[in-house]
Amino acid sequence: MSKPVVICVDDEPLVLESLKIELKRVLGDACLIETAEGSEEALEIFDELQDNEDYEVALVLADYIMPGLKGDELLRQIHDRSPQTLNIMISGQADLEAVSHALRSARLYRYISKPWTPEDINLTIAEAVQRYLQDRKIETQTEQLSSLNQSLEEQIQVRTQELEQKMNELERLSRLKDEFLHAVTHDLRTPVVGSLLVFRRLQNQACNPVELPRAMVDRIIESNHRQLKLLDSLLAVQLNEHGFTLSLESIELAKFIDEIQIDLEPILSENQVIMQRSIPSDLPLIQVDAFQLRRVFENLITNAIKHNPPGITINISATVENQFLICRVEDNGVGIPEQECELMFERYQQGSRARRSLGVGLGLYLCRQIIQAHGGTIGVISGLNQGAKFWLTLPI
Repeated sequence: MSKPVVICVDDEPLVLESLKIELKRVLGDACLIETAEGSEEALEIFDELQDNEDYEVALVLADYIMPGLKGDELLRQIHDRSPQTLNIMISGQADLEAVSHALRSARLYRYISKPWTPEDINLTIAEAVQRYLQDRKIETQTEQLSSLNQSLEEQIQVRTQELEQKMNELERLSRLKDEFLHAVTHDLRTPVVGSLLVFRRLQNQACNPVELPRAMVDRIIESNHRQLKLLDSLLAVQLNEHGFTLSLESIELAKFIDEIQIDLEPILSENQVIMQRSIPSDLPLIQVDAFQLRRVFENLITNAIKHNPPGITINISATVENQFLICRVEDNGVGIPEQECELMFERYQQGSRARRSLGVGLGLYLCRQIIQAHGGTIGVISGLNQGAKFWLTLPI
């Protein structure tokens, strides 16, 4: 808090000196005491102090009868400039109208008649300064409380927004859970019902042993294979809840991608996919779990095939940036809506433009888990009719 100042104004030097002595004795060093022999000088001192952050004018004592500006008008101007400053008028000649004017326009704190006694002036000054300090303390506390209240309101608003976001997220997750359960029920029920129908037909045959056509055997195998893939996907999520245990080895990325392309050649040919790679042969070796990383690339490639019409081009490229290997899997297909890109790697999430295919949206979630276990990141950049660019980073 700034140091309080008391300004004494009187056109008689002896009166000023007497006031200063009394005030010094009562207030000590708690206040700075200034004196002025006229209203103009008092206003100059007041303005200088107002511009100084180290001081604040707590009290002004002014004589009523002075050359030029009278005491009541001086105190009015002081009050206009600093409403919190307390004003005291001293005079033996002030009339009732002057006192009333000071009361109305300057919020006069006290009127002291001349001649005054030391006890009277000392008590009045001490009370006035104490009153000013209490008012300022209350004002400061009020400002602090107001600021604290505003801060609390802002915090409450932030917490409310956070709670609303969490509630919305919980509702979204609840919807995803319902969709997941529906998808699991549907995907598991369909092949089971199909197999059951086949076996019932066989059961109704009169011949013994039952003869199974090759096409029927193929359908049963395919049905069970689909169930197994779905269960494997669900089990993989459960097993990987606490992270992957990696078996690291050094691999050459270009050779690694070539092996994947050879293994996927039947599905690439069936869907008329052109697969290209732009991987420099001199890239440094990387320490990875080859089995898990293969799952990532196979997932990205087969997703591009499943979710696009035949005849697309898939390009796999890699560069080195800041001690990381940056790999990209790009296609020129139908793309992914931009608003869905951030959700693609969440559990049980499927794109809205995906063709109907086996699974409940676990592939990309597992891809992210695998890449993060390697200390890297994965993402996608896309838009409708802009193709899709999946990227991932691996530390070198």
